[in-house]
Amino acid sequence: MHREQRIEGPDKLLNTSTKKAAIYDHILNKLMTGQYRFGEKILVKGLSEETGVSRQPIMSALSNLQERGFVQITAQVGCTVYNPSIQEVSDFYRVFGSNEGLIAALAAERCLDEEKQRLEEINEKIEQINPRSRGVELSYMKLNEEFHNHLHLMARSPLISRQQMANFQLSDFFIVQSCGFQAHIDDATEEHGSIIEAINSGEPDAAQQSANRHIENIARQVLEAMASGRVGG
Repeated sequence: MHREQRIEGPDKLLNTSTKKAAIYDHILNKLMTGQYRFGEKILVKGLSEETGVSRQPIMSALSNLQERGFVQITAQVGCTVYNPSIQEVSDFYRVFGSNEGLIAALAAERCLDEEKQRLEEINEKIEQINPRSRGVELSYMKLNEEFHNHLHLMARSPLISRQQMANFQLSDFFIVQSCGFQAHIDDATEEHGSIIEAINSGEPDAAQQSANRHIENIARQVLEAMASGRVGG
């Protein structure tokens, strides 16, 4: 969901007062843009030379990324980008979809009329994206993030939303590493529209089912790409 501003380049990293946060963001940006791929080794020495940051903040950042499921650190071996099994990703999306379904149901129960209109406006912007334009995936990713952020606001359940935000970032990572965002652009507005319709009608069960189906379809594309060995880009 929400992403902190990326900080790239050694000069900016060195001028940042919080080196640990900066190097964390720097590595995460590489993961989220496909510069690091599933199973690829991440060299601490290389990162240190690239950024001008010492080993300790880099290892701290990698440890935090491991806790969130992005990398795997093995003693005496090093750090690699986490390479999940298809079963692990499938399990993740079952939990992810269930949580997003609950959030959509809560939004149907608790949202204000003006918030419904805003959700429709965001989805209309997604529909207007030119699939042949430059930077189409980034445009979609930002608007999709805005859509789900607003949906979470409408649910008025900050604790659940905070937990789901971490899931969204991991989902984006899986999408980048597999099918890419463009694979789902054509379906997104229709699926979002089903969620909106259920919320506008005040039907929590229908909203929950629509949101769950939306995540299930994303999961299907990710898993099919992983099974076939395709990669996003």
